[in-house]
Amino acid sequence: MRLLRVQTPLGLFSSVWAVAAALHYLEAEPFTGLPIYPFVILLLLYPERLWAIAAFALAHGGLIWLNLPAAANHAVIGFLVDGGLLIGCVQALRSRDPESRQRRLWESIQGPIRATVAIVYFFAAFHKLNSSFFDPTVSCATSQLAWIFELHGFPRPPHSVLSFNIYLTVALELVIPVLLLWPRFVHVGAILGLVFHTAVAWARFFDFATVIFALYLFFLPWDGIQRELNRLRGWAGACFVVSLGGIVATSFVFHGFRGSPVIFRLSGWTLQADTVICALWTLMVWAVLLPIFLRSNQPPARRGWTGVALAWVIPVLAFVNGATSYLGLKTEANYSMFSNLRTEGGHTNHFLVPAGLFFVSDYQNDLVRVDSVVGYPSGLFPWQAWLEEGDRRVRRNSRWLADIPQARVPFIEVKRTLQYWKHIGFTKASITYVRRGERYQVDDAFSDRELMRPLSFWERKFLAFRTVEDDGQPSHCRW
Repeated sequence: MRLLRVQTPLGLFSSVWAVAAALHYLEAEPFTGLPIYPFVILLLLYPERLWAIAAFALAHGGLIWLNLPAAANHAVIGFLVDGGLLIGCVQALRSRDPESRQRRLWESIQGPIRATVAIVYFFAAFHKLNSSFFDPTVSCATSQLAWIFELHGFPRPPHSVLSFNIYLTVALELVIPVLLLWPRFVHVGAILGLVFHTAVAWARFFDFATVIFALYLFFLPWDGIQRELNRLRGWAGACFVVSLGGIVATSFVFHGFRGSPVIFRLSGWTLQADTVICALWTLMVWAVLLPIFLRSNQPPARRGWTGVALAWVIPVLAFVNGATSYLGLKTEANYSMFSNLRTEGGHTNHFLVPAGLFFVSDYQNDLVRVDSVVGYPSGLFPWQAWLEEGDRRVRRNSRWLADIPQARVPFIEVKRTLQYWKHIGFTKASITYVRRGERYQVDDAFSDRELMRPLSFWERKFLAFRTVEDDGQPSHCRW
């Protein structure tokens, strides 16, 4: 593949992994990805070089670190895998033969990455075993499918018509990892996952899908991938590179410079940049990955669960992160995305896990209703304004702001947000909220002793919470 500089399975993974990082920003805010784009280009140019992989992992992981604790779910997965890549690079450097280093890196993290993917799928399905997800009127399975129609210029169908997607989603999220872990049917699982996540990607979640597709490669045998790479025609690589260029151009023009995704309107239909980007993305990944997933299912020559001891920390962290809703520790970025799960305030909608049974802290039970909160960010220094991306980063870091005053939020999340505002240079903030039946009106939140009581590093950097409806109400679809 002349345009796509890939010669080994590691090179293919690196290229797809680099593109996944870029797509996170090209989805809607292309200028915010400027710090990572040089490293994406570097890895696309040198996908098999250990120094390029390590440089990208450090830069990508560092950028995700700045977004914690409210980073996207696929970013959290990316952060863990970046750590694994760094471990693998160190392990590979111990090999005396430079030509064998790529394979040694691969084998040093293959087992841990497989386990991590299986854990993510398990929790993604397990979180959905709740009454609200199976309620078509509020289920994310129906609302997100309806959103795909609206995003691409078509009228939203009724949720009742889309209720089949509730059962289909849970079934696929359970079946895909089983097939991936079954050597005889791994290619079936990869193809099924390719189709399923491509459909989900058209809701503008192609960045998540690309992360998952890159990790699928570790379920396939190295020799099988290598064989199919050697068979790929030059047009597949050209299609990948040209489609990526089209995505970049479309995103920068419409989401960047113009600030509007609308390309043109017709009677009853609107063509948006998102439709073009999704189509180009589908062409890009399918051209290269479909032949690999379809035909690289020869029996592996070596054990598929290889991995250095330190790398096994990654799936352990992934499992703990996935269980945090039931431990009372956090409700965001723990693979509960679009699951309608509710575990807060001594109530739960989950079918299997009783409310608060495994809580190790009281964070989720200390709920407050925020009637209003106002921040004044005029004190941002220029470098902070660039690094924090202004108001959009502030809103993304605390998504609960969009749900007030209709919903409640754990008090620690309110404190974290206000202290974060103060940290990045806000000059003042005011808030009105109700906690434990008592109403508080604070004109200067930065001077309030309770709101400014210091949070630990753990609380500031790793805990983030969603809003929750009143008791007895269904839990609506949230990111």
